[in-house]
Amino acid sequence: MRFILAVIPTLLLAACGNPEAGTSGEIDLSAHGNSGTEEQDPVAEQATTIDIRASWMRPHPAGRDVTAAYVVLNLSEGSEDLLESVEIEGAERVELHGHFMTSEGVMQMREIGPQRVGDEGPLVFTPGGRHLMVFGLAPVAEGDRVSGTLHFQNAGAVPVTFEVRSMPPGQTTEY
Repeated sequence: MRFILAVIPTLLLAACGNPEAGTSGEIDLSAHGNSGTEEQDPVAEQATTIDIRASWMRPHPAGRDVTAAYVVLNLSEGSEDLLESVEIEGAERVELHGHFMTSEGVMQMREIGPQRVGDEGPLVFTPGGRHLMVFGLAPVAEGDRVSGTLHFQNAGAVPVTFEVRSMPPGQTTEY
């Protein structure tokens, strides 16, 4: 059983990539924290302040140089902003990703582009929904801390620290 639980994250990360162009029959998983790949329009210029909570990153699966990171973002000032990109120290690149179902019933992950955070509630990056794919980062292990920067249209560069852990903050058993 432990072997299966250990292999599942590796398989999910290995399956992450751009699906073939022209894949049809995708369903909208917005209820699961995905807003699709459409380009987000710029938001109104205004002063915004971003509240960052529950920032964490998974340890690297054995033999891989890719992992996933998660965070919850709220506006504490302003009415909307656009998360344009993310940098993580030491990583070659970070992509904003989402999960999509193909017409063949296969779950795939791919880049989703900038994401809006607004008055309607938090912008959540979580396992099974939106997430940050981190490529080319030296292996990290449980208990490490990794610094990064979130780049917003209005708030600009906002520093973030990701705690490396196997499970989300506050969770005590594997799901």
